[in-house]
Amino acid sequence: MKFRKEWIYALKSMMNKEYWNLPNTVEFFAFMTKICIIFPGLILGRQWWWLYIFALISSLALIWSSTIKTLPTIILFNILWSTLAIIAIAKHFGLILQ
Repeated sequence: MKFRKEWIYALKSMMNKEYWNLPNTVEFFAFMTKICIIFPGLILGRQWWWLYIFALISSLALIWSSTIKTLPTIILFNILWSTLAIIAIAKHFGLILQ
């Protein structure tokens, strides 16, 4: 029960103006960029290579944001996501065999 209350409290904190500092704002837009890539790929079976350019930029932004907030798991995740984005872009241009 305590977990649920903390989860709701955390989500409600996004309604406070103080929450929207630079690292949290960068993090929000970076995750929304990733949703724009994941949703069409998983649900609709569509993939657009140029979205991975934004994914790469957002991953670098999340690495910065996570460094400020000291979140090592997010840093590692975004290093891996950056690698996947680079591979997707390289595959589109035929730099990697499919």
